[in-house]
Amino acid sequence: MIPVSLYGIDADLCERFYEALPSLVSDAYEDTSYIEALYEIDTEHSIDHIRIADQWSQRDPYVWPEDVITEIEMVLRTVSYPDVSLLEHLTTLENVDAQRISEWMHFSTNTFPIYSERACKTLMNMGLETPYRPDDMASYGLYVSRIEGLKIHAPAAGLPEIGLPRTRMLQLGLERFE
Repeated sequence: MIPVSLYGIDADLCERFYEALPSLVSDAYEDTSYIEALYEIDTEHSIDHIRIADQWSQRDPYVWPEDVITEIEMVLRTVSYPDVSLLEHLTTLENVDAQRISEWMHFSTNTFPIYSERACKTLMNMGLETPYRPDDMASYGLYVSRIEGLKIHAPAAGLPEIGLPRTRMLQLGLERFE
């Protein structure tokens, strides 16, 4: 049964995606910068997760006053997958958009997918309206629901067991799928 979040998907293309996924991500364990960042996460220090994510994505480090850092930490601890609504107000911070927040949330939780323009294009090609709008948290929320739908619908052999977050495998697979 296809999840509601995948309603309208080109079923044949989706099945081809699942068949190709293991080979599309077979080199994912070789991405040492990603793996090192992933394993550097310490659940005790959530603001450090932002530093790790920004460093991995090669973004300029943040410089915020203590009250803003406290607010961000509170949001990171409060938000619950797959709901992104609490993240909306973080986009008011300078140089912070849904793409950057998705990186923070991915490294903080290992469940939120990294927002990707290429993955959104592939989802659109599969018949799922999934716009890439980094300035719109609702678009990221839709992307999260599409990735969750793909996780739920995946056949047993469709998601390789390589010890990395499934959301990362799906995101990379979507980016590489032709």
